[in-house]
Amino acid sequence: MRLLLDSNALIWAYERPSELSPAARAAIGETANERFVSMASLWEIAIKIKTGKLNTIGSSVAYLRDEMEAYGISLLPIRYEHILQLESLPHHHSDPFDRLLIAQALTESLPILSGDRAFANYGIKLVW
Repeated sequence: MRLLLDSNALIWAYERPSELSPAARAAIGETANERFVSMASLWEIAIKIKTGKLNTIGSSVAYLRDEMEAYGISLLPIRYEHILQLESLPHHHSDPFDRLLIAQALTESLPILSGDRAFANYGIKLVW
């Protein structure tokens, strides 16, 4: 299975795996799955680190990037097609980072590993 992890799923996978459901932990841990994290998620996490809203993972997203590489989780770049999809989204969700994840998931036909049920309003399969 191919899947896109949202920011919280990525952080919890490394810092607080007990916050994830057993199905989410299994999906992340299954090396046969093609797992992705959006560049937008790393951007969001970097902002939270700098503003002091997230201090559990250190002072840089470099730690998470290293962990992603160690576990075979790929970085999903932001492409022009994602932005075009973003422009056409209805406004069910107001968080700009989540909206970009939604656009990426729709464009790439990826389910999202997230506890945010608002993603389902866009017809995206949620894994949680």
